[in-house]
Amino acid sequence: MNKKSLVIFLISLCLHTILNAQEWTLKLRSSVELRTFKLTNKVDISEEKLAGATIILSKGATTISQMQSDGSGDFVIDVPANGDYILTISYSGCNPKKFAISTMGVPEELAKDNYKPTFGIEGVIMAKAFPSINYSVLQQPLARIVYTPNGKKFDDEEGYTNQMLAELTKIREAENVLMNNFTSTNNTGDVALSKGDCPLAKASYEKAMTIIPGERYPSDQLPKVGDCLKQKELADKKAADEAKLAAEKLEAERLAKEKAAQDKLEADKVAKDKAAQEAANKAAQAEAEKAQKAKLAAEKAETERLAKEKAAQEKLETDKLAKDKIAQEAAAKATKAESEKAQKDKLAKEKLEADKIAKEASAKAAKEAAEKAAQSKVTKTKETPKEPVKEKTTSPAKETTGAIVPSSTSSSEPGSAGVGSGDAKYSIPQALGADKYKATIKRADELFKMKRYSEAKPMYEEALKQKPNDAAATNKLAEIEKLIKK
Repeated sequence: MNKKSLVIFLISLCLHTILNAQEWTLKLRSSVELRTFKLTNKVDISEEKLAGATIILSKGATTISQMQSDGSGDFVIDVPANGDYILTISYSGCNPKKFAISTMGVPEELAKDNYKPTFGIEGVIMAKAFPSINYSVLQQPLARIVYTPNGKKFDDEEGYTNQMLAELTKIREAENVLMNNFTSTNNTGDVALSKGDCPLAKASYEKAMTIIPGERYPSDQLPKVGDCLKQKELADKKAADEAKLAAEKLEAERLAKEKAAQDKLEADKVAKDKAAQEAANKAAQAEAEKAQKAKLAAEKAETERLAKEKAAQEKLETDKLAKDKIAQEAAAKATKAESEKAQKDKLAKEKLEADKIAKEASAKAAKEAAEKAAQSKVTKTKETPKEPVKEKTTSPAKETTGAIVPSSTSSSEPGSAGVGSGDAKYSIPQALGADKYKATIKRADELFKMKRYSEAKPMYEEALKQKPNDAAATNKLAEIEKLIKK
């Protein structure tokens, strides 16, 4: 066999093999149903066989075959061998449904043996789409149909199918929530409409129309709401008129009651004021009588009190005069006795002073006589021619410019004339004057302490005569002047 013949043989063999492999097809059966939702104030679901649904088998962008479901909603389509296909079922206003079908992997020996596989898809339900629901998962095949070597048949991939069923369940739940929200809102409107709450009914129906636009029930109910509003308006007007009449009636009754009550209050007030005035007049009269009695009693008591006070005052004055008289007599006696005593003391003191002066004069005269005798003896001795004899007696005082210097041996006692030589006419009066001043001041102080100021005053004045400008006597005289003024 030449090369050209070999090539022709191989091509013929290949074509024969392909033709034999493609002789079998997968018959795919199913039925299509249309699910309808009637949404009012509740959800009513109905399903019926759908005739006229479009079934398209495609491979990539190529359409392999196309048909429509029959009057019972059924269809059968042949799926060629050894390929991957997409079966799409669609109907106007509904979401399309897709299925992936693979006829790959069928053993050659099985395909040669009059192989006629079949597969049935459970009813495909078509339904309209709702707004706000995410249907993007429906763009994927709902199931994958493949050849299974173990069973030597076509079947769906269970894991993928379960996954897609779970997604379809989510869509169904979302649709149920949306429909329940829509119907419950309509139900709220129906209840409000039945109770005559037209504004709430209108708001509820308008809200339902935004939840699922295009549904007829809420738009069909709105005219009823309009009628309700008109009836409500008429009823409200009637009720308002009736309420106005009732209010006017009540107001008239209230005014009548108030007038009657006011009249009664005024009558009661007049009677009460009259009674109060009479009572006040009686009370005033009684009070005046009481005040008059009290005034007379007070005047009597005042007269008696003044008489008692006058008698007591006269008695006090009489007692005071008697006491003052007794006190004056006692004071006069005391003053006289004090004066007599002072006179006696003065005379006794003067006698003592005179005696003292006489004694001092006598002593001085004796001293002078002794000095004179001594002097005379000295003179006689000088006349006698004998050796001089040293005198042991105190030398006589020296005369200096007419001043007399007292001897150092003179007495330190006040008033003493001293033993030494000196001027008797000077020293004796000086000592006597000092003692007389002290005696005068001492007596004046005694009288001042006894508060006999009138007697003390001349004594201090006498002391000033004896010792001019003496501070003690001057101060005491000033105090006596203040005390006498007080």
